[in-house]
Amino acid sequence: MFQGSSDHVLDEKGRTSLPKDFRSIIAQAERPAILTAKNGYLAIYLHADFERLLDSFRDLQISSRERLERLHAPHPLSLDKQGRLLIPPTLRRHAGLEREIMFLGVNDRIEIWDRARYAAEMQATSGDYDYHAGNLRDRAQ
Repeated sequence: MFQGSSDHVLDEKGRTSLPKDFRSIIAQAERPAILTAKNGYLAIYLHADFERLLDSFRDLQISSRERLERLHAPHPLSLDKQGRLLIPPTLRRHAGLEREIMFLGVNDRIEIWDRARYAAEMQATSGDYDYHAGNLRDRAQ
C-alpha cells in the first residue's frame, strides 16, 4: 500500500527520482510496475493491481473499453541506478508535467501530478467536499 506525498522536480530529460519508500515497495514486487496515464495525471501500479484495473473494464461497451485501454496503455517502469525514472514525453504532455511535480501514494497506486494542477484539483475537491461526503453517507444507509 502506497501512502504519503513528496515534492520533486523533473530534469530537462524528463527524469525524476522516485521517493525511497515507494521504491522499496516496487523493488519487492515480482514483476515490473506499470506507469500509465489517468485523467489529468499519471499513475504507477504494481503489475497485479494494474491487471485488476484492466479487468474492471471488461463489462464496459466495447468503445468505452477500447478508449480506456488506450488511455491506460502500459509503460513498464524502469528505474536507473540512482532510483530515477524517465517519464516519456507523451505521458508528460498528457499530465501537463512541467518542472515541479509531486508524488502521492493513494492505496494501490502512486499518482504523479504537476504541482500546480494538483493544487487546483485539491481546491476544486475542497469546494465539492460536502457533495462527495454526501455520497459516502448515502452508501452507508
